Amino acid sequence: MSTEAARGHLEEALVLVDEALAAAECGEWEQVSELDARCRDASRAVADALQGYDPRPLVNGFVRLRERHRRLLELAEEHRDELARASRESRRGRQGARAYEDNT
Repeated sequence: MSTEAARGHLEEALVLVDEALAAAECGEWEQVSELDARCRDASRAVADALQGYDPRPLVNGFVRLRERHRRLLELAEEHRDELARASRESRRGRQGARAYEDNT
């Protein structure tokens, strides 16, 4: 392969991570999962294409990809925390309802 092929795969990965970020901001987590898997495939294709070539011309793209993945991870962690909080509140509500029923 070549640096140009790697550049094409890197651009594809950047587009996919941007789409995943947009989906995450809309709460479309199934779509995020699908897009993230495709982005990882594109990232692997970058590594395959770069074998034997100098990766330095693509450093800025790699930095942008890493920053966007970090933001996606932050959004996923926030969503996870919201789900955990909702689960705890639901559990407390059920426990309270049971306690009320047991005492009436």
